[in-house]
Amino acid sequence: MNDLALKLAQAGLIQFGRFVQPDGSAWPVAINLRWLPSYPALLRDTAAVLAELLKDVTADRLLTTVDAIPIGTALSLHSNLPMVYPYGAVRDYTAAFAIEGAYDVGHPTVLLSDVLIDPAQAETITALARQVGLEIRSVLAVLDLGLGGRSRLESAGYTVRCALRLRDILPELEQAELLPPLMRKTVENWIGH
Repeated sequence: MNDLALKLAQAGLIQFGRFVQPDGSAWPVAINLRWLPSYPALLRDTAAVLAELLKDVTADRLLTTVDAIPIGTALSLHSNLPMVYPYGAVRDYTAAFAIEGAYDVGHPTVLLSDVLIDPAQAETITALARQVGLEIRSVLAVLDLGLGGRSRLESAGYTVRCALRLRDILPELEQAELLPPLMRKTVENWIGH
């Protein structure tokens, strides 16, 4: 069984039910990885799993999405990879100040997202990174929801690595009685199986 998935679900960071999104759509899953700092041991475990995925990636900077700043901080401490992160509202004339941290033009960079939903979320931040001179080569995420983001990013030339894939952890969570069988089918249908 995937220990990280089990711990995240037990802590309530992965939940199943009916969750209305800002656009009005309903999802059968809620991912609350922004809560990881409330669970220091679990945050440390998550960073360790992500660090393993970075072992053969050539990068000298870690750029996080806004939601992944806490996870990125833990990963930076675990891996010794310097972290930069978006800060404040971005306007064309402020792009040079939209990413905080020490970096120079041309740094090979890994983009860290907490949840990989679709490429739109990564495209915005990778465009900003290019604007200030960071070179995104890889995208790293804790969880891939399986909604097509990974394949679109890979087709755009990014190396994509995810600690967990939602479709892969469903059987394990059902076996651990953290996911009822009917809810598992609902989630699988939502993913598109």
